[in-house]
Amino acid sequence: MTPSSTYRLQIRPRFTLQSAAAVTDYLRELGAGAVYLSPILQATAGSDHGYDITSHARVDPERGGEPGRLALVEAARAQQLAVVVDIVPNHMGVADPAQNEAWWQLLRHGRESDYAGWFDIDWRAGDGKVLLPVLGGEAELTIADGELRYHEHRFPIAPGTAGDGADPATVHDRQHYRLVDYRRADTEQNYRRFFAVTELAGIRVEAPTVYQASHAEILRWVRTGTADGIRIDHPDGLAQPGDYLRRLAADAPDAWITAEKITEPGEELPADWPVAGTTGYDALAEVNTLFYDPAAEAAASAAYRRLTGDTRDGPAHLEQGKRLVAGTILQAELRRIGRGIRHAAPELSVDDDAVLAALTELAVAFGVYRSYHPAGAERLTEAAELAGRRRPELAEAI
Repeated sequence: MTPSSTYRLQIRPRFTLQSAAAVTDYLRELGAGAVYLSPILQATAGSDHGYDITSHARVDPERGGEPGRLALVEAARAQQLAVVVDIVPNHMGVADPAQNEAWWQLLRHGRESDYAGWFDIDWRAGDGKVLLPVLGGEAELTIADGELRYHEHRFPIAPGTAGDGADPATVHDRQHYRLVDYRRADTEQNYRRFFAVTELAGIRVEAPTVYQASHAEILRWVRTGTADGIRIDHPDGLAQPGDYLRRLAADAPDAWITAEKITEPGEELPADWPVAGTTGYDALAEVNTLFYDPAAEAAASAAYRRLTGDTRDGPAHLEQGKRLVAGTILQAELRRIGRGIRHAAPELSVDDDAVLAALTELAVAFGVYRSYHPAGAERLTEAAELAGRRRPELAEAI
């Protein structure tokens, strides 16, 4: 099934699946070939976007639940529309641990939890604990209803750690997590996030048990003929996107699958990805140029330079922006890669500061969003050469 076109509907508490069912006739009048739904699995209460999944087992009741999904499918079929669903394999919402059973049990039982293998956690970096950057100042902790509380935030208490009447600070010290200042997220975070969003924790979908648990409901929709297409959110966040996509394609052989792959101009999808294509950001970037008059570029650039005193060109601005991000909101991620390198190659002769600096330069010099080693290895070679020219004193570390 390849739809002639898709029309995306943002399903949220204010526009449910039942609301979507009511507009399918309008979508057909517009000429759409498929209704394309934002994520509809259960998400953090009140979430408008739905990418903060808290349970993969059910359709979000706030978005209409399973009755709403079936009503939408029935209405779409009546209008001869296919149904495409947006799914989120990379992360889960953890802003409120009490809403996410997997995250709650991980925090409660630590590495002994049945869900310990679900999340990408660098336990060494937290002295065996998950760092939770939620504190805004002094830790005003309380205990209520068998939970540790910080203002409106609720956290589990491990069995046997609060039975002697200990004060909240002592109980906190006994947990498998440590509440820390929110400003430490960008430098010390020890669980993989979605970019720099602390409330979205990466899951290890490459683990068979995690894949099965997080995709059973979605694949049921495909098998029962109530979903025709799948839009994959952020596959580049996964350890091995190609392996994941091949497994999904094998499990849903008749589904139309697209990948939200971020590409640079001229970059193509890996040839071995079994997908129909990207979700269109690359096409939109080209179409967007229709709104710009190239004849005005010189005058606009001259006005900008005159008003700001900034004489740098485009590539210099790009480098500055990447360097800013690498040195601030994504520093924790670069430090994590550095720890991985150090753990894998303890014989390295360069110190930790040089490793971090070299990784930063490589990230800044990298010409595309990511590569898929060994495919795309030339991208790393090019980045290493450019980084070495920019920072020759780091040549050995690079």
